Amino acid sequence: MPIVTHLHGGRNTEESDGYTEAWYLPDALNLPAGYAAVGSFYEAFKGKFEDRFGDPWGRGDAVFQYANEERASTFWFHDHALGVTRLNVYAGLAGFYLLRGGPADLPAGVLPGPAPRPGDPPSRKYHEIPLVIQDRSFHLDGSLFYPAGRAAFDKFRGPYIPGSDISPIWNPEFFGNMMVTNGRTWPFLQVEPRRYRFRFLNGCNSRYLILKIVTHPLARRPAHAALPFWQIGSEGGFLPTPVQRDQLLIAPAERADVIVDFASAPVGAELYLINEGPDRAFQGGKSGTDFASANPATTGQVMKLAVGALTTPDTTVPPSQLSLPSFEPLGEASRVRRLSLSEQTSASLPHGGPRQMLLGTLDPNGAAVPMRWDDPVTENPTVGATEIWEIHNLTTDAHPIHIHEVQFQILNRQQAGHAVRPAEPWERGFKDTAVAYPGVVTRLKATFDRAGRYVWHCHMLEHEDNEMMRPYTVG
Repeated sequence: MPIVTHLHGGRNTEESDGYTEAWYLPDALNLPAGYAAVGSFYEAFKGKFEDRFGDPWGRGDAVFQYANEERASTFWFHDHALGVTRLNVYAGLAGFYLLRGGPADLPAGVLPGPAPRPGDPPSRKYHEIPLVIQDRSFHLDGSLFYPAGRAAFDKFRGPYIPGSDISPIWNPEFFGNMMVTNGRTWPFLQVEPRRYRFRFLNGCNSRYLILKIVTHPLARRPAHAALPFWQIGSEGGFLPTPVQRDQLLIAPAERADVIVDFASAPVGAELYLINEGPDRAFQGGKSGTDFASANPATTGQVMKLAVGALTTPDTTVPPSQLSLPSFEPLGEASRVRRLSLSEQTSASLPHGGPRQMLLGTLDPNGAAVPMRWDDPVTENPTVGATEIWEIHNLTTDAHPIHIHEVQFQILNRQQAGHAVRPAEPWERGFKDTAVAYPGVVTRLKATFDRAGRYVWHCHMLEHEDNEMMRPYTVG
């Protein structure tokens, strides 16, 4: 299988970013004659890396250099190989990369801790816990199930290419029927009546999560929140100020750094982390009003929280009293780019369903100009430029848009004929992924201060793998 690792949220030189066409195969003995062992950008990036850092790349590997100069943040890494990201991430090639220290972090003891570290004894109790939530399906023997063809998505059984323009192997989205947290289906966590820091990552292929803590796992949706979340950070580190929330909407690839205080929960209580997002593509709106929540018996449950006795005093600072590290907004923008998100249906079959999702630009009249991965680069900021990217979503789905190399600010959103809405309070820090709602213009501001070739794409992995990704160059 091809692989190339992307540090999601990192700001690194192009050859260490995990460019999707810089993949490589293992140093295997059974590759067929004439079979490509590396992607089309591997050799060029290999030469650049060796010239810059002096570390050689060998057959079947690559060496990346992470400067770790970003703000203290919740990053993660995953495979980014062209066309198979959805499969490699689904198979498990993903993990946390937690960056600590520096002027944008808080001193020890202010926030709940400790966090898991290598070499910890089995008896260590953790009060900072990273939690990656994913949906999966399994065969009866416990092996992972992923649909082999399009029929699993919408029961379309052909004709496929070359009899039409519909691919037999692509599913427009994937939604599993089980929830998995840190690799375990529906686990439980023993907590004490004290504050905990949870670093949530939505690692699902396509599923949006709406997380909530409740007293009963089968409570009628939308359920009443038993405890609030205090969100203190997003993808780019700490927010300007803590935000109290009853629920967390987290798109694929987004992170939420939160504090939950269990001090009011009696010993012996059982609480549940549930999901009220839909069992289909998210289009915005509210659970129970605009869409049906996930199945309460399966994908509507995430994790059980069992409250035990307090063993040591909690000396951390209450979230309502936290003073978070200073936040410096980006400067004035020198350019505005108008970009589009489009969905294309079959050109040959009247009821063939979605054929592919595409990124693109807008022409002078405001019409979308959809583009494929191998079309010429259209986004090419100069080194050091600060730009506003207007994302015009012309589809019916909400797309999580991820831009490599930069941490951006969400400025605002605007639906046609409506007033401009500012970013939500929990979106007012730095981010690397933003929800672009259907029929809405989402405005992002970023500074592109490192030359190189990078990508931007939808982080619904089935969309990304079928053309909803574009290269961009800086400099």
